[in-house]
Amino acid sequence: MTKFMLKCFGLVTLLLFGVLFGIQKAQFEMNELKSPSQENVESLINLSSVESDTESETVTSHDIKSKQETLKKIDSFNVFSALGQKLSSWISSTFSVMISVFGIIIQEMLDVFSP
Repeated sequence: MTKFMLKCFGLVTLLLFGVLFGIQKAQFEMNELKSPSQENVESLINLSSVESDTESETVTSHDIKSKQETLKKIDSFNVFSALGQKLSSWISSTFSVMISVFGIIIQEMLDVFSP
């Protein structure tokens, strides 16, 4: 029995250290991926701010409003989105009916067993 417990403890300890090592390695890799891209993003932000200063004279609020109106007019239909909305409404209505039925059943059982 003690051999079994020692083996289990050893395996659990090994797995725990493996998980901790994996988490640490993933964090290190994420930091490695993030570091060079941060410099690129900062340089792009600086470039876009310089470009936006020169373009701000040409862009008017009327252009922005017209673009917003055209975006509102474009009402693209997404089949998967509509299907997901209908499915979620069906599921939520089904669960609300099931909960109310279970509530009624429990209420009736409590009424029967109460003195």
